Amino acid sequence: MLTRAKRLNKDALACYHSAVRLLAVREYCAVELTGRLLDKTYPTELISTVLRRLKHDGYLSESRFAESFIRSRMKRGESPQIAAMKARHKGVDEAALQIALDQALLSYDADAVCRALLKKRDPQGLRRADKRVWQRHARFLQNKGFESAKIVRIMNESVQFEHDD
Repeated sequence: MLTRAKRLNKDALACYHSAVRLLAVREYCAVELTGRLLDKTYPTELISTVLRRLKHDGYLSESRFAESFIRSRMKRGESPQIAAMKARHKGVDEAALQIALDQALLSYDADAVCRALLKKRDPQGLRRADKRVWQRHARFLQNKGFESAKIVRIMNESVQFEHDD
């Protein structure tokens, strides 16, 4: 019986170390980390025990994951709402996600981000010459989470500013 208990402890320790190695690279939510540990063929009961221990030790934090996930998606030009939607698909805790979303919205300037994406995507202003290019840029911005009215306003605003020069 003692041998079996030692083996379980060794398995738990191996699972714990695998999880810590994964968390050393980037933040994970509990659902993602569970999936990664299941891929390594650890039993579900052992994984839930290890996750509780990781949370207790401060290695696993849903709020840290939510903040870093939203921040990284916003750096790619996505709106905080789209980033939060993608985080929900990953299984992030809703309370932690809402706090991170509220914090991100405080410093988010949608107009400036939309202009920067448009300038980066179309530095030569080709959207004015071709309606299909204009529509492609509008779809790109819409997929990033911008409202249609804002997209049209900023794309037309950009055209007006460039004609005034």
